[in-house]
Amino acid sequence: MKQITFDEALKQTAPHSVSLISSLTPEGNTNLAAVCWWTFLESEPPMIGFSMANESYTCELLKKSGKTVLSIPGESIADEAFKCGTASGRDVNKAEEYGVTLVDAPVKYPVNSKVAFICSVVNPVPVGDCTFFICKIDDILYNERERHLYAWGDSNKLAALP
Repeated sequence: MKQITFDEALKQTAPHSVSLISSLTPEGNTNLAAVCWWTFLESEPPMIGFSMANESYTCELLKKSGKTVLSIPGESIADEAFKCGTASGRDVNKAEEYGVTLVDAPVKYPVNSKVAFICSVVNPVPVGDCTFFICKIDDILYNERERHLYAWGDSNKLAALP
């Protein structure tokens, strides 16, 4: 075996499940942030975790509200999901700007989601320049009509598995 960089390790372990984190802005809008690094943590009670950069708008919003939805976008919104990872919610209402239709819920999430984990933040843990959010899953919703979206290579290509 040879030593490789972290970025190379990401490429070599692809594909990664793509997800969108929904959070509420102070104005009541929905902020969408793309994230590829999330994990199941516990089955009883059901819990997941994901990491967000400390300087990100999403990190700020989650620390204030304590509520989020981690959704797995379907193949039908691959382009929109990718765009959600290219801009800050401080500067743009991503759902509106990119044409993402949202479910009417306390914390809105894309209609075209394969799975949606409705969550309460239990513990935000500082990890270097990120915060790892440990979340209790309050509800899980599933849409069998959507195909699961994955990030390939260096995460600049999104696609469903064949």
